[in-house]
Amino acid sequence: MNLTNFQKKLIWGIGVLSIICLWIAFPLIFKALIESYKLPEDFNSLGPFGDIYGSLNTLISSIALCAVAYSTWLQVTSLKETRETNIKQLKLAEDSHNEQLNESRNAIFANQFYSLLNYKLEKYKSLEFECNDSRYTHEGKKVNGLGVLQALTSYFSIEIERNPKLFMEKSESDLRHHFITITLIFFREPISPLLSYFYIYKNLLNLIKNSKLNDQDKAVYLDILCNSMFLEEQMVLFWISPLYTDLKNSIENSRLFNQIWYDESLKEYALKFHKKRTFRTKDWLEIFSEGSDENLA
Repeated sequence: MNLTNFQKKLIWGIGVLSIICLWIAFPLIFKALIESYKLPEDFNSLGPFGDIYGSLNTLISSIALCAVAYSTWLQVTSLKETRETNIKQLKLAEDSHNEQLNESRNAIFANQFYSLLNYKLEKYKSLEFECNDSRYTHEGKKVNGLGVLQALTSYFSIEIERNPKLFMEKSESDLRHHFITITLIFFREPISPLLSYFYIYKNLLNLIKNSKLNDQDKAVYLDILCNSMFLEEQMVLFWISPLYTDLKNSIENSRLFNQIWYDESLKEYALKFHKKRTFRTKDWLEIFSEGSDENLA
Protein backbone atom coordinates (compact mmCIF):
# COMPACT_ATOMS: atom_id res chain seq x y z
CA MET A 1 0.00 0.00 0.00
CA ASN A 2 1.44 3.37 -1.00
CA LEU A 3 1.44 6.03 1.72
CA THR A 4 0.79 9.67 1.02
CA ASN A 5 3.32 12.33 1.99
CA PHE A 6 1.07 13.42 4.86
CA GLN A 7 0.88 9.86 6.23
CA LYS A 8 4.65 9.47 5.99
CA LYS A 9 5.19 12.75 7.84
CA LEU A 10 2.63 11.71 10.47
CA ILE A 11 4.42 8.40 11.10
CA TRP A 12 7.78 10.11 11.39
CA GLY A 13 6.31 12.73 13.75
CA ILE A 14 4.79 10.07 16.03
CA GLY A 15 8.08 8.14 16.03
CA VAL A 16 10.16 11.19 16.99
CA LEU A 17 7.61 12.26 19.63
CA SER A 18 7.65 8.75 21.14
CA ILE A 19 11.45 8.83 21.42
CA ILE A 20 11.32 12.26 23.14
CA CYS A 21 8.65 11.05 25.56
CA LEU A 22 10.70 7.93 26.32
CA TRP A 23 13.75 10.07 26.96
CA ILE A 24 11.86 12.34 29.37
CA ALA A 25 10.15 9.49 31.17
CA PHE A 26 13.21 7.26 31.38
CA PRO A 27 14.36 8.48 34.88
CA LEU A 28 10.97 7.59 36.28
CA ILE A 29 11.07 4.24 34.54
CA PHE A 30 14.60 3.70 35.83
CA LYS A 31 13.55 4.53 39.38
CA ALA A 32 10.58 2.16 39.19
CA LEU A 33 12.85 -0.51 37.79
CA ILE A 34 15.28 -0.23 40.71
CA GLU A 35 12.51 -0.27 43.30
CA SER A 36 11.07 -3.39 41.67
CA TYR A 37 14.24 -5.31 42.47
CA LYS A 38 13.75 -4.79 46.27
CA LEU A 39 17.43 -4.43 46.98
CA PRO A 40 18.80 -4.75 50.52
CA GLU A 41 19.10 -1.55 52.53
CA ASP A 42 22.88 -1.91 52.77
CA PHE A 43 23.24 -2.23 48.94
CA ASN A 44 25.18 0.87 47.85
CA SER A 45 26.37 0.00 44.29
CA LEU A 46 23.99 1.31 41.62
CA GLY A 47 26.61 1.26 38.90
CA PRO A 48 25.10 -1.68 36.96
CA PHE A 49 21.77 0.04 36.91
CA GLY A 50 23.40 3.29 35.78
CA ASP A 51 24.83 1.44 32.83
CA ILE A 52 21.27 0.81 31.71
CA TYR A 53 20.86 4.55 31.18
CA GLY A 54 24.10 4.58 29.16
CA SER A 55 22.80 1.76 26.96
CA LEU A 56 19.76 3.89 26.21
CA ASN A 57 22.10 6.60 24.93
CA THR A 58 23.69 4.02 22.67
CA LEU A 59 20.27 2.91 21.44
CA ILE A 60 19.19 6.45 20.68
CA SER A 61 22.51 7.20 18.96
CA SER A 62 22.05 4.10 16.82
CA ILE A 63 18.53 5.16 15.93
CA ALA A 64 19.83 8.61 15.01
CA LEU A 65 22.59 7.05 12.91
CA CYS A 66 20.03 4.89 11.10
CA ALA A 67 17.90 7.97 10.51
CA VAL A 68 20.89 9.82 9.05
CA ALA A 69 21.73 6.81 6.86
CA TYR A 70 18.13 6.56 5.69
CA SER A 71 18.04 10.29 4.98
CA THR A 72 21.27 9.99 2.99
CA TRP A 73 19.84 7.07 1.02
CA LEU A 74 16.73 9.11 0.25
CA GLN A 75 18.90 11.99 -0.98
CA VAL A 76 20.99 9.69 -3.17
CA THR A 77 17.86 8.07 -4.60
CA SER A 78 16.30 11.46 -5.20
CA LEU A 79 19.44 12.72 -6.94
CA LYS A 80 19.54 9.59 -9.11
CA GLU A 81 15.89 10.02 -10.09
CA THR A 82 16.49 13.71 -10.77
CA ARG A 83 19.51 12.88 -12.92
CA GLU A 84 17.55 10.27 -14.90
CA THR A 85 14.69 12.73 -15.36
CA ASN A 86 17.13 15.39 -16.57
CA ILE A 87 18.69 12.93 -19.02
CA LYS A 88 15.25 12.06 -20.41
CA GLN A 89 14.31 15.73 -20.69
CA LEU A 90 17.64 16.48 -22.39
CA LYS A 91 17.07 13.62 -24.84
CA LEU A 92 13.56 14.88 -25.60
CA ALA A 93 14.89 18.40 -26.10
CA GLU A 94 17.66 17.08 -28.35
CA ASP A 95 15.21 15.01 -30.41
CA SER A 96 12.90 18.00 -30.73
CA HIS A 97 15.82 20.20 -31.77
CA ASN A 98 16.98 17.65 -34.36
CA GLU A 99 13.44 17.34 -35.70
CA GLN A 100 13.22 21.10 -36.07
CA LEU A 101 16.61 21.12 -37.83
CA ASN A 102 15.46 18.39 -40.21
CA GLU A 103 12.25 20.24 -40.99
CA SER A 104 14.18 23.45 -41.56
CA ARG A 105 16.77 21.62 -43.71
CA ASN A 106 14.05 19.92 -45.75
CA ALA A 107 12.26 23.22 -46.26
CA ILE A 108 15.48 24.88 -47.45
CA PHE A 109 16.20 21.96 -49.78
CA ALA A 110 12.66 21.96 -51.21
CA ASN A 111 12.92 25.69 -51.85
CA GLN A 112 16.26 25.28 -53.65
CA PHE A 113 15.04 22.26 -55.63
CA TYR A 114 11.82 23.84 -56.89
CA SER A 115 13.59 27.12 -57.60
CA LEU A 116 16.04 25.25 -59.84
CA LEU A 117 13.19 23.29 -61.40
CA ASN A 118 11.37 26.53 -62.19
CA TYR A 119 14.59 28.00 -63.57
CA LYS A 120 14.92 24.93 -65.81
CA LEU A 121 11.36 25.44 -67.04
CA GLU A 122 12.01 29.10 -67.82
CA LYS A 123 15.22 28.14 -69.61
CA TYR A 124 13.33 25.55 -71.61
CA LYS A 125 10.65 28.05 -72.61
CA SER A 126 13.36 30.41 -73.83
CA LEU A 127 14.80 27.83 -76.26
CA GLU A 128 13.97 28.96 -79.77
CA PHE A 129 15.85 28.37 -82.99
CA GLU A 130 15.31 29.09 -86.65
CA CYS A 131 14.95 25.68 -88.23
CA ASN A 132 16.27 24.78 -91.71
CA ASP A 133 14.44 21.46 -91.81
CA SER A 134 11.03 21.70 -93.45
CA ARG A 135 9.89 18.50 -91.76
CA TYR A 136 9.44 20.43 -88.53
CA THR A 137 8.48 23.92 -89.71
CA HIS A 138 8.56 26.21 -92.67
CA GLU A 139 12.08 27.17 -93.61
CA GLY A 140 13.28 30.12 -91.59
CA LYS A 141 10.53 29.78 -89.00
CA LYS A 142 11.44 29.43 -85.35
CA VAL A 143 10.83 26.24 -83.38
CA ASN A 144 10.53 26.01 -79.61
CA GLY A 145 12.41 23.73 -77.23
CA LEU A 146 10.22 20.70 -77.88
CA GLY A 147 10.63 21.16 -81.64
CA VAL A 148 14.41 21.25 -81.25
CA LEU A 149 14.40 18.10 -79.14
CA GLN A 150 12.07 16.31 -81.55
CA ALA A 151 14.27 17.15 -84.53
CA LEU A 152 17.44 15.94 -82.83
CA THR A 153 15.78 12.79 -81.45
CA SER A 154 14.38 11.90 -84.85
CA TYR A 155 17.77 12.33 -86.51
CA PHE A 156 19.65 10.32 -83.89
CA SER A 157 17.10 7.47 -83.81
CA ILE A 158 17.03 7.13 -87.60
CA GLU A 159 20.78 7.38 -88.10
CA ILE A 160 21.81 4.99 -85.31
CA GLU A 161 19.33 2.41 -86.57
CA ARG A 162 20.45 2.82 -90.19
CA ASN A 163 24.17 3.13 -89.55
CA PRO A 164 25.32 2.30 -85.97
CA LYS A 165 28.97 2.49 -87.01
CA LEU A 166 28.50 6.20 -87.59
CA PHE A 167 28.53 6.57 -83.81
CA MET A 168 30.43 3.52 -82.59
CA GLU A 169 33.62 3.98 -84.58
CA LYS A 170 34.14 7.63 -83.69
CA SER A 171 35.98 9.05 -80.70
CA GLU A 172 34.18 11.32 -78.29
CA SER A 173 35.76 14.42 -79.82
CA ASP A 174 34.71 13.28 -83.30
CA LEU A 175 31.18 12.61 -82.06
CA ARG A 176 31.06 16.06 -80.50
CA HIS A 177 32.18 17.65 -83.78
CA HIS A 178 29.58 15.59 -85.62
CA PHE A 179 26.84 16.75 -83.26
CA ILE A 180 27.77 20.42 -83.68
CA THR A 181 27.82 19.97 -87.44
CA ILE A 182 24.34 18.42 -87.42
CA THR A 183 22.92 21.26 -85.32
CA LEU A 184 24.36 23.83 -87.72
CA ILE A 185 22.63 22.02 -90.57
CA PHE A 186 19.32 21.90 -88.69
CA PHE A 187 19.38 25.35 -87.12
CA ARG A 188 20.70 28.76 -88.00
CA GLU A 189 21.94 29.62 -84.49
CA PRO A 190 24.59 27.91 -82.35
CA ILE A 191 23.19 25.18 -80.14
CA SER A 192 24.95 26.44 -76.99
CA PRO A 193 21.67 27.54 -75.24
CA LEU A 194 20.48 23.92 -75.41
CA LEU A 195 23.74 22.66 -73.91
CA SER A 196 23.48 25.26 -71.17
CA TYR A 197 19.95 24.05 -70.48
CA PHE A 198 21.09 20.45 -70.03
CA TYR A 199 23.75 21.49 -67.51
CA ILE A 200 20.96 22.50 -65.14
CA TYR A 201 20.45 18.76 -64.62
CA LYS A 202 23.94 18.61 -63.21
CA ASN A 203 22.96 21.17 -60.57
CA LEU A 204 19.70 19.38 -59.74
CA LEU A 205 21.29 15.94 -59.47
CA ASN A 206 24.15 17.26 -57.32
CA LEU A 207 21.64 19.05 -55.10
CA ILE A 208 19.78 15.78 -54.47
CA LYS A 209 22.93 13.69 -54.13
CA ASN A 210 24.69 16.00 -51.66
CA SER A 211 21.62 16.73 -49.53
CA LYS A 212 21.19 15.28 -46.05
CA LEU A 213 17.82 13.81 -46.93
CA ASN A 214 17.19 10.14 -46.29
CA ASP A 215 17.23 7.74 -49.26
CA GLN A 216 13.45 7.61 -49.47
CA ASP A 217 13.12 11.40 -49.77
CA LYS A 218 15.96 11.52 -52.31
CA ALA A 219 14.12 8.94 -54.42
CA VAL A 220 10.96 11.08 -54.34
CA TYR A 221 12.79 14.18 -55.58
CA LEU A 222 14.58 12.15 -58.25
CA ASP A 223 11.20 10.85 -59.46
CA ILE A 224 9.95 14.44 -59.69
CA LEU A 225 13.02 15.42 -61.71
CA CYS A 226 12.72 12.44 -64.10
CA ASN A 227 9.03 13.01 -64.64
CA SER A 228 9.63 16.67 -65.44
CA MET A 229 11.48 15.59 -68.62
CA PHE A 230 10.12 14.78 -72.05
CA LEU A 231 11.09 11.51 -73.69
CA GLU A 232 12.85 13.50 -76.43
CA GLU A 233 14.77 15.34 -73.74
CA GLN A 234 16.09 12.10 -72.29
CA MET A 235 16.94 10.79 -75.75
CA VAL A 236 18.99 13.87 -76.65
CA LEU A 237 20.74 13.70 -73.28
CA PHE A 238 21.40 9.98 -73.93
CA TRP A 239 23.06 11.01 -77.19
CA ILE A 240 25.10 14.06 -76.22
CA SER A 241 26.06 13.51 -72.56
CA PRO A 242 29.01 11.22 -73.48
CA LEU A 243 30.34 14.00 -75.70
CA TYR A 244 30.82 16.40 -72.77
CA THR A 245 32.79 14.95 -69.85
CA ASP A 246 31.33 17.16 -67.14
CA LEU A 247 27.78 16.46 -68.26
CA LYS A 248 28.49 12.74 -68.57
CA ASN A 249 29.96 12.53 -65.05
CA SER A 250 26.96 14.34 -63.57
CA ILE A 251 24.38 11.85 -64.87
CA GLU A 252 26.37 8.63 -64.44
CA ASN A 253 24.64 6.24 -62.02
CA SER A 254 21.96 8.86 -61.41
CA ARG A 255 19.04 6.61 -62.53
CA LEU A 256 17.82 9.57 -64.54
CA PHE A 257 16.71 7.68 -67.67
CA ASN A 258 13.27 6.28 -66.88
CA GLN A 259 11.56 6.89 -70.24
CA ILE A 260 14.03 5.65 -72.84
CA TRP A 261 12.73 2.50 -74.46
CA TYR A 262 15.04 -0.43 -75.09
CA ASP A 263 15.90 -0.81 -78.74
CA GLU A 264 18.53 -3.06 -80.25
CA SER A 265 19.94 -0.13 -82.22
CA LEU A 266 20.68 1.73 -78.96
CA LYS A 267 22.26 -1.21 -77.16
CA GLU A 268 25.90 -0.82 -78.25
CA TYR A 269 25.87 2.95 -77.77
CA ALA A 270 24.49 2.55 -74.25
CA LEU A 271 26.97 -0.17 -73.28
CA LYS A 272 29.91 1.83 -74.63
CA PHE A 273 29.10 5.28 -73.29
CA HIS A 274 26.77 4.84 -70.28
CA LYS A 275 26.64 3.11 -66.92
CA LYS A 276 24.04 0.59 -65.79
CA ARG A 277 22.56 2.68 -62.99
CA THR A 278 22.00 5.66 -65.25
CA PHE A 279 18.89 3.71 -66.35
CA ARG A 280 15.84 2.60 -64.42
CA THR A 281 13.87 0.34 -66.71
CA LYS A 282 14.09 -3.41 -66.22
CA ASP A 283 15.05 -4.13 -69.85
CA TRP A 284 18.06 -1.86 -69.74
CA LEU A 285 19.24 -3.20 -66.39
CA GLU A 286 19.09 -6.74 -67.77
CA ILE A 287 21.01 -5.73 -70.90
CA PHE A 288 23.81 -4.20 -68.81
CA SER A 289 23.91 -7.30 -66.60
CA GLU A 290 24.20 -9.52 -69.67
CA GLY A 291 26.91 -7.27 -71.05
CA SER A 292 28.87 -7.57 -67.79
CA ASP A 293 28.58 -11.36 -67.91
CA GLU A 294 29.86 -11.40 -71.50
CA ASN A 295 32.84 -9.25 -70.57
CA LEU A 296 33.69 -11.54 -67.66
CA ALA A 297 33.47 -14.58 -69.96
